[in-house]
Amino acid sequence: MYALGMNTTKKVCVGLGQTDEEGKKFAKFDDIVEKVNAAKVAPDSSGTYADYVELLKLYDKNNNGTMMLAELENILANLGDEIPKEDVQKLFAELCDPEDEDGFFPYMPFVDRLTGKA
Repeated sequence: MYALGMNTTKKVCVGLGQTDEEGKKFAKFDDIVEKVNAAKVAPDSSGTYADYVELLKLYDKNNNGTMMLAELENILANLGDEIPKEDVQKLFAELCDPEDEDGFFPYMPFVDRLTGKA
């Protein structure tokens, strides 16, 4: 479902029958269409722009629109659907503004670029 551009969580995909074992499970086209449609209506399929902003505000210690880049790396690499650290670094290179001397970066431009609002 990721290949179709859907932002579904691993929990939703596993609930619909996803397995990590290659070659163990096959589905007919009609089954795939049915599962994609079920994933689209799942309430926890994806977060909204406001969800992302509220999450990052929790890490805004100075209440100035910045957070530590290391904290964002930890969130992405270790929580929810884990993302390999190499992929997190590539994401930062494309979407994040440079961090300052204290390790903080402005998170709103990151969220804007991530969600396509920039």
